[in-house]
Amino acid sequence: MQESSRLRLFLPPGTFPTCVLRCDYNLSVAGPQISVLIASDRVADSLPECLASLTAQLAAPPFEVIVASSSEPAPVPKASFALRWVEALDRNPARRRNRAAGEAKAALLAFLDDDAAAEPGWIAAGSSALTRFGIAGGPDLGPSGAPYRERVSDLLLATPWIGSGVPAHERKPRAGAVRSPHDVALCNLFVRRDVFESLGGFDESFGYIGEDTDFVRRALERGVAVGLDPAVRVRHRRRRFPGAYLSQRFRYRVKTGRLLIERPGLYARGRIAAFLACGFLATGGAALFGARFVIPAAAAYALITWILSFPIWRRDLLLFPAVPFAFALHHATYLAGLLVGLARGLGSTVTAR
Repeated sequence: MQESSRLRLFLPPGTFPTCVLRCDYNLSVAGPQISVLIASDRVADSLPECLASLTAQLAAPPFEVIVASSSEPAPVPKASFALRWVEALDRNPARRRNRAAGEAKAALLAFLDDDAAAEPGWIAAGSSALTRFGIAGGPDLGPSGAPYRERVSDLLLATPWIGSGVPAHERKPRAGAVRSPHDVALCNLFVRRDVFESLGGFDESFGYIGEDTDFVRRALERGVAVGLDPAVRVRHRRRRFPGAYLSQRFRYRVKTGRLLIERPGLYARGRIAAFLACGFLATGGAALFGARFVIPAAAAYALITWILSFPIWRRDLLLFPAVPFAFALHHATYLAGLLVGLARGLGSTVTAR
């Protein structure tokens, strides 16, 4: 069954019909310079805060906002931008973003998650970054004043080397050209429209998870300049630790494990192999030597996690006692997810043969 599509234009409350003609005329003559595209599942819960952050943009060029979702968003009070809705019943995020991009009027596209809030200089910084890069991302930081369990999750994502492994989740990522397709994240990504169209948009066959890494990988293979700019900042809600966070991380790593088999070259296999090797060594050491291995290994592990996460917990001392236990669950979940995903990937490959 073909999915229906509807567009709707929202104007700020209190505008008169005569203003509609003037606004339409301005859009058709000059047009927005940036289209902000949001694929939303949380239209009533998170999206209003996301849209409110766009009303507070400073020194931003003219922009429009397009929301692709199954239900209609509410008008935004005091909005200085046109808000359009694309009805998209399919929850596939890549398909929703592609459809929103297809309706965009601007030469620059900005992708934002509905549970993220753009900082006031976000659009200005993103448009500036696209003068140097074809694709540009930036940090997605945890919101200030978040609940404790979300702050634990943010610490796990933001710690270099032993956290998520995604520089965009870190507090102070290295600026400049990215080294890996997963260095930037789709919750905070600016793309030149000509680049987006030349790549054919996002691969909708990925479904949920992996479509952004694949998109950046294809761009890098074609010689597109992809950069990370610390000035392009959003505040992104975290899943609460442990339940919601670990459940999400498990799903992510299962998908990663499958894609390692089904889509070779998408992820850096060296890092994943090193992580798996550490997991196997720790498991083997515990099985062979028991407490003689476990006690000193656990003490060394706790010390390493405290040292590497120090820049984060030193500003939030309540996090300190949770650090080693949270990382232990985080890494165990990663290991289990990867193993399940690898098994499923190998199983699907054997079945296909």
